[in-house]
Amino acid sequence: MTFHHYFRRQTTEVVTTYTTTSSSTPVTITSTESGPASISSEAETPTLTNPVPVSNSGSAAPAENSGSPSNKKHGDGVVAGVAVGCLAAGLILGIIIGWLIRRTKSRSRHRRRRHGSDEKAKMLNQPRDDGSVALGPLARKIELEHVILQPAPDKNIVDDLRRLEVIIEQHAGALYHSDPVDVKAVKLAHALNALGISKSSSGFDAETVAGLCLQPNTRRGALQHVISHVLFSSIDWNSPGPLTLLPNPAVGFLNSIRPVEEYRDNFDGKHKTQFMSFAWTRWRTLSALFLHPAPHERTPLELPEPDVQDQAKNVAKALDSVLHFFVAPDQETRRKQLDHLHVMIIDAAKLGYVLFSHTSDWRFIYKDESGKGGAVVCVGLEKLSGRDGRRLGSPQRIAEPRLLS
Repeated sequence: MTFHHYFRRQTTEVVTTYTTTSSSTPVTITSTESGPASISSEAETPTLTNPVPVSNSGSAAPAENSGSPSNKKHGDGVVAGVAVGCLAAGLILGIIIGWLIRRTKSRSRHRRRRHGSDEKAKMLNQPRDDGSVALGPLARKIELEHVILQPAPDKNIVDDLRRLEVIIEQHAGALYHSDPVDVKAVKLAHALNALGISKSSSGFDAETVAGLCLQPNTRRGALQHVISHVLFSSIDWNSPGPLTLLPNPAVGFLNSIRPVEEYRDNFDGKHKTQFMSFAWTRWRTLSALFLHPAPHERTPLELPEPDVQDQAKNVAKALDSVLHFFVAPDQETRRKQLDHLHVMIIDAAKLGYVLFSHTSDWRFIYKDESGKGGAVVCVGLEKLSGRDGRRLGSPQRIAEPRLLS
């Protein structure tokens, strides 16, 4: 049987003809899309009873049509090619996007790093304000002068110093007799040396001061010299000794570090001395702020008498190791002497707290620097830095030392 397929583009009619080779009668089957299929035959009664011939290979002959395997293979190849192309394009696009993302992140990190470096350089290069501390990357500043305690006026400090001078003079003149005493000069000198009396510190060695104390006509001035030296040494922040009336936490920290002068060697430049002095002053004033019971009031640091009682007893005990030789033996005089000694020590401690919380540095003058050679009966006072903590070009003398006349 022979299969013929005709497709007419002008009409929608498809004509399909089946011809059987075993029969002389052809059979034609005609169908159209617009109507039912019609079957026409040259014979009056068509039959399809004749067997379809089979080829020698045992299979029917393939039909020729538009859906042949070669066309299908061609279509599958096109689809596969498009898929591979899309996959390759997707991979390339992904690589490009990943590269752009990495580049963007790298630029962002570089900008942040450069911004941080610029901020650090700006903070290092900008003019320093003595009362300012830079906080955070925006370099916002807090004026420390608006936080730290207000310093006492110089006049008030001088008045307190002169009041202590009067108290020391009254104490030495009213509570100690001028009679001879039964004590060896060597023993007295040893006690004076333990109090810090020496040529370098007070201008007179301990033996000389012991001799002045034993003489009735010079005893009063000599005792004033001893009391003044011990009291003001106990409130001297620049050179505190074993006896101190200053805040214990601050003194403990001071004793736990190297001398401040040694830290200056760790810095270069001509201003390293000023830098360390300023830093040390700032630490002291900020410590006073935290020790203040009501820092918002911003008043000079007040003395907490209950907290300083043990320190006051230690100072009184040390002074009494010399003074008791010259006190009348009756109990009433002895009681008055100890009570007045305690009041005098507390008054000295109050001045010490005022100076400790002050924004300036101070220095006591324990010996005569005028060349007159007199014994100091009340120390002098110098200001070493201004209210802003800056070191002065030269010390400013606030009060001259009182000399034994």
